[in-house]
Amino acid sequence: MHVVKKQEIFPRDPNKTYSLMAIVDGDSLQVDKDPGDTVSSWPHLVLRELLVFLVVGIAVVAVSLLFNAPLEEPANALHSTNPAKAPWYFVGIQELVSYSAFLGGIVAPAAIVLSLLFLPYLDRNPAGVGVWFAKERRVATSIFTVFVVAMGILIVIGQFLRGPNWTLNLPWH
Repeated sequence: MHVVKKQEIFPRDPNKTYSLMAIVDGDSLQVDKDPGDTVSSWPHLVLRELLVFLVVGIAVVAVSLLFNAPLEEPANALHSTNPAKAPWYFVGIQELVSYSAFLGGIVAPAAIVLSLLFLPYLDRNPAGVGVWFAKERRVATSIFTVFVVAMGILIVIGQFLRGPNWTLNLPWH
């Protein structure tokens, strides 16, 4: 009877690396490192993450104590605000609705959802992934930049330049 050794099934590649919540001595995380040369994630990594969590929590509490964030008057169902605005993250879509109900209410949201749904199937090219402003991904970077800038402009217009009855109030008038 022939016994198959583990090494025959899973041959080791000395160039293969790993990084699963562990810190390894040296420049590279070699798979064949001795476990005695490693530092376990508990308690070292977990305690560092807890420390970062506490520092960020204390910073948020300090900022909330130093800067006042006043509430508006209590809600009145008989008198709504004019204009009624969506939260800032939806006001760009609301701004599109003010120009065309069909475009802003049906076409734009459907196009956004469908493009996000099909993006993993359409963009299968791994070239340039993980590189800032890679030449291989110039078209994808340009499309993303145009979308973000357009949404930013629509959010600023809807949040800061709209007055009563959804009129456009420019700051220099």
